[in-house]
Amino acid sequence: MAGSNQNVALRITAIYALVGVSWILFSDWLLYLAVGDPHLLTRLQMGKGWVYVAATAMLLYWLVHRDTAQISRSEEDLRVRNEELTVVEEELRQQNEELIVAEEELRQQLTENYESQKKLFEAHQAMAAILQASPVAIVALDREDKVVVWNRAAERLFGWLEGEVRGTPFSLLHPDDTKDEERVCGSACQEAVLHDIEGVRMKKNGELISVSISTAPLHDPAGLNAGVIAMFTDITDRKSAAKSLRKSNEKYVELVNAISGIVWELDVESFCFTFVSRRSEDILGYPAEAWLAEPGFWERCIHPDDRAWVLAACRTAHGEGTSHELEYRGLAADGHIIWLRNSFVVVEDTNGHVKLRGVMTDISRRKNAEDELSRLNAELEQRVAQRTSELAALNRELEAFSYTVSHDLRAPLRHIEGFGRALQEDYYEAFDDTGKLHLARLCSAARKMGQLIDDLLRLAMVSKGEINRRPTNLSTIAHGIVQDLTLSQPERAVAFRITDGIEVNGDPRLLQVVMENLLSNAWKYTGKRQDAVIEFGVGEDRGRTVFFVRDNGVGFANEHAEKIFKPFLRLHSAEDYEGSGVGLATVRRVVERHGGRVWAQGREGHGAVFFFTLDN
Repeated sequence: MAGSNQNVALRITAIYALVGVSWILFSDWLLYLAVGDPHLLTRLQMGKGWVYVAATAMLLYWLVHRDTAQISRSEEDLRVRNEELTVVEEELRQQNEELIVAEEELRQQLTENYESQKKLFEAHQAMAAILQASPVAIVALDREDKVVVWNRAAERLFGWLEGEVRGTPFSLLHPDDTKDEERVCGSACQEAVLHDIEGVRMKKNGELISVSISTAPLHDPAGLNAGVIAMFTDITDRKSAAKSLRKSNEKYVELVNAISGIVWELDVESFCFTFVSRRSEDILGYPAEAWLAEPGFWERCIHPDDRAWVLAACRTAHGEGTSHELEYRGLAADGHIIWLRNSFVVVEDTNGHVKLRGVMTDISRRKNAEDELSRLNAELEQRVAQRTSELAALNRELEAFSYTVSHDLRAPLRHIEGFGRALQEDYYEAFDDTGKLHLARLCSAARKMGQLIDDLLRLAMVSKGEINRRPTNLSTIAHGIVQDLTLSQPERAVAFRITDGIEVNGDPRLLQVVMENLLSNAWKYTGKRQDAVIEFGVGEDRGRTVFFVRDNGVGFANEHAEKIFKPFLRLHSAEDYEGSGVGLATVRRVVERHGGRVWAQGREGHGAVFFFTLDN
């Protein structure tokens, strides 16, 4: 401010000096031009000077007076303002003292608020931790149904993260459940607390789940409604289990009513039925309601001759085990007698009450069939006795025939064969070629006839007599037969594959016949092969043990597989392969007497396989 006033003074001085110098020079020049008299010029210049002095004095007076008046006014204003400042200063001092007191109070209040905020923060953190750790999905909505709380369990249940749903509208239930949702939201707004409201929600992936919702209202500090908090529990599995249980119960009722017998349950203490299936109407003609409503109803349905012992058996059943079965006569609604089989068990329910549960079936047909079967059995026993007598007579005739064959036919054959050998040994050279041929045919026919008689006797032997079963090792029998065959024709090179350890329960004498016939057949029909292979082993077919003898001999057409087991039926000529045609028939007879069966498979030029089973 002082610098500004100094600049103004300098400008005024400069202006004054410039105006004064200009006035003197200009006025002197004008006077010099206008006045030629020096004395007049001097007086005019003096007057001009006094005029200049007076003008400048008046100007200075005006300037000084204006500034001093302004200064006086400024001093007065300054004095007034100083007085006002004194008052304000006093007020400020008082206010400062009040502010110091208020500051102390504020500092104390801030300290208290800080402690309260700290405790509130700790409580908030604890509540947040509880919310996040809760296994129950918890969702809080404000008054506009926007999400303000969404815990981790809600994330796991619905699939949305908290950041995805916070501040967005959220429906408590699926839109299809709008009535339930109006009930939930309306109750929350009306300060009501709801428990276990069931509904459907859709997860983020579109999957619908069943939930149970419990809600409670939220309030602001003023006590006004601020929204709602809801807890969701996934009850999908429970609903599914309940649905399955309901279907199971329905199926159970359907199955019970589909059972041919009467399914029932009876309380032991009151001896009253607690359940009876609908089949009671079909079997006895009484409605199921009558069984349940009328005490002693069942007793009246039992035949008088059976009533006492049946009731006694049922009353004492719970102390005699868990499973029981009774057969007795019942009285149908139309009065006719029905045979019933009552199968039941003793059970104890969850309340500790002992009950009988069972099935009552109509066995009248079975009883009638048993009577008829008894009559037929008696008749059959009579026929069996008669047939046994006939078979005994036939066996005696067969034994007589066997004796005749073994004694009366063998002696002539021995004579023929003996004389033939004598002729061959002593007179062979006396015969011509034709005679030698006839003699050879005679001896051969005698031997074949003797073999045929032996085979017939063997067939007769295996068809009669008792079977003496005992553990028998078929592998050992096979090895013995193979050894005999090898010794009979040592020049043959045959590969035998015998499975060891094959044991059965059978008659060793008869099983020896089976193995001899099967292995001898394999030996005979592989006689023309240089790489002959004969195998004896065991396998399994549909749970049964199957034994087999396999060879790679001449084989046979498979369509003849059944014919080869008939007596005297041959597929190959006697000139090519000698034999009587009785061996396989003997095998079948022995196997069938052991409760088994025998069959064959073959292919011409590729061998044959004979299978047989035995009933151990």
